[in-house]
Amino acid sequence: MPVISDLLYRLRALFRRKSMEAELDEELRAHFEHEVKKSADSGMAREEAARRTRLEFGGLDQVKEECRDAASRSLARLAALALDQCRC
Repeated sequence: MPVISDLLYRLRALFRRKSMEAELDEELRAHFEHEVKKSADSGMAREEAARRTRLEFGGLDQVKEECRDAASRSLARLAALALDQCRC
């Protein structure tokens, strides 16, 4: 079933781009904040923790673009698989 849920997620992304973009923003920011908190909890100053996390993540826009590219490649592979199945 993971393939089906993945396909549904990607189809939803095609038709509901704005809401998917907002979800991606929220998820990336939550992950970023989690990493900052983890570093701060280990004794690092919050500003330094945020700076280091930004360096590790790269720019959020860059990370979002990488996510979009991965989703596009996956959708293309799923489409190719569907076409192969239709030709059998």
